[in-house]
Amino acid sequence: MRGKGRFSLLAWCLVCAVVIFIFVPNLLMEQSGRMDHHRAPLAAIGDMAISTGPDRPEADDWMSLDAASAGLNGYEGTVWLKGTLPELDWRSPHLFFTGMNEFEVFLDGALIFQFHPDNAHRHTNPMKLIHPAAISPQDAGKQLLIRTEWGRSIMTGNDVVIIGEPDQVMYTLIQSEFTVLIYSLLSWAAGTVGLLLFVLRKEKLYGWFSLFGLSMGLTLLWSCRSLQWFFEMESVYYWQLLLPPVAIWAGAGFYSHAMEVDRQPFVRLVLRMLVLYLAVVAAAALLVPGFYLGFALPSIAVMSCIGFGCGVVALAVFARMNGGAADTAGWADRRQERIWLLRGFSTFSICMTASLLLPYLPGLLEWLAQSGSYGYRVLSALMPNSLLLFMICMVMVLVSKVRRVHLIAERHASELLVKNRELEQFHHNLERLVERRTAELEQANRTLSATLREKAETLAEMSVLEERNRIAYEMHDVVGHTLTAAIVQLEATKKLAERHNAVSFEKLDLLIGLVRKGLDDIRKSVKLLKSDEAEPLSLADSLRELIRYTEDTMEIEIEADIDIPANVKLGRMTEHVLHHALQEGLTNGIRHGQCKRAQFRIYLIGNNLKFQLTNDGSPFGSAVPGFGLTSMTERVRLLGGEVHIRSSTGMDGKPLGCELTITLPLD
Repeated sequence: MRGKGRFSLLAWCLVCAVVIFIFVPNLLMEQSGRMDHHRAPLAAIGDMAISTGPDRPEADDWMSLDAASAGLNGYEGTVWLKGTLPELDWRSPHLFFTGMNEFEVFLDGALIFQFHPDNAHRHTNPMKLIHPAAISPQDAGKQLLIRTEWGRSIMTGNDVVIIGEPDQVMYTLIQSEFTVLIYSLLSWAAGTVGLLLFVLRKEKLYGWFSLFGLSMGLTLLWSCRSLQWFFEMESVYYWQLLLPPVAIWAGAGFYSHAMEVDRQPFVRLVLRMLVLYLAVVAAAALLVPGFYLGFALPSIAVMSCIGFGCGVVALAVFARMNGGAADTAGWADRRQERIWLLRGFSTFSICMTASLLLPYLPGLLEWLAQSGSYGYRVLSALMPNSLLLFMICMVMVLVSKVRRVHLIAERHASELLVKNRELEQFHHNLERLVERRTAELEQANRTLSATLREKAETLAEMSVLEERNRIAYEMHDVVGHTLTAAIVQLEATKKLAERHNAVSFEKLDLLIGLVRKGLDDIRKSVKLLKSDEAEPLSLADSLRELIRYTEDTMEIEIEADIDIPANVKLGRMTEHVLHHALQEGLTNGIRHGQCKRAQFRIYLIGNNLKFQLTNDGSPFGSAVPGFGLTSMTERVRLLGGEVHIRSSTGMDGKPLGCELTITLPLD
């Protein structure tokens, strides 16, 4: 199992390497130059100058854009840009402006393009929009002047004005965004499948996955700048920035539900904080666009990743703390789901952290881009690749879940099939048994109708036998106990006589008393056979009297715990059986086990009366019960109870003495 897990991890690392370092960068290669070798490639206006202030700058107010770009970080106000158009070797040249939200363009003093000069539409994202302005090849050498309202950004010439033809720009954008488009379609397909599963099965896990896939698909699709060549995307680019927090919230919800800790208070708090953050960003986008684009926008990715990371770590902690409860619910059987959850979180965290650090290393990216390094393509595609790998892990979690459910269903189906076969066999056997019993009943009915007279005689004989057995039981239980005590005293008297060469008169007096008591018991038993008019003692009192009598006459110490509530009404027969059971147990322990100590307890447990007698005599072992124990067992079973006789166990685990247990139902 461990070797299989290592192979699976190596396979996943290979998949990550293929996606990040091999497959996607090939789709991101810049191939715009291959379209038409007879046209000049896209170009930027070089040596641009910059100036700030509301009024048109004078000749001495201009400075190099590259020298002033660092100082513009954090500047907010009017910015002027100036440059000279180069040779225009295109059939239909255009100027393409980006990164500006409110600006005007002049060519040799003539206004050729403007966009929201009076701040008429605030809900736009200047970093996404590309504004084309048509020019002619005869405009080469003319002075280009741009006035724009700038706000807290870093400006470079390559980000502002590009010269070329519209189809060149469109082709270049499609080439660079082809992978993002493919990923968005895959996310949409996965989200749609998740939505169908959620509608059919009403399970939250599919709902979270569907929300993640659809929101992530829209995020990737609406981030493509090439779409504005085909659709009106001005407002879409602005509101698209709200989708990443939705996807992060859905991913955290997916993880919490997959780990079965979505009901934990802290987990609910994390999810609600993500929803609150989304609401705050949406309010800022609606009411304060400048704050939304300047501060809220960069914090969306950071805060979402931090929230997702804290949420998942909290989920892991809770899953660890609640390991026992989770294992009880079958969490231990979900190893594959746990593995894919961990892989998705670790892969996403590593790639996302690297993507967030790249903007803080502009020199590295610029150097890699200018040198045409393969590493630039890898780093620029790191964000969509991490989302693809994360989506793959989420899909594998669902696949593992479906596979586990399928295996459970197959196991239940096989068990049900076996049970059905057993039930069919039972029905077959039952039919045969019913047929046999029916035949036996018919034969018994014929026999019964022919032997009614014989039945009456048999009943009479059984009545006589029952009365005889009753007398035998009374004689055995009552007189046997007394005679056992007499035997014990005779043995003691014998030992005293041998030791002191004399007979103890006290022992002889006790023997005379025991014999007389035996005679009285015989008379009492005979009298009870004639009449039941004597007022009996309660069960607890009769048991205590028996224990005191046994301790006084048989040299044994008995520890008794008699707990019978007064509101419990036992039948006369039940009290008689319990009294004789204690008498028989003590007599057998003294006579056959030579015990010196005994413990007796009788109490209620639920709807049953529990009778327990143990002694320290010889172990019962495999001894065969005699007449007294056999008759006592029969009487208990007639009352619906159970009798257990076995050897008790000492502190060292060895057999010690005997234990008699009786359980009688009170219903």
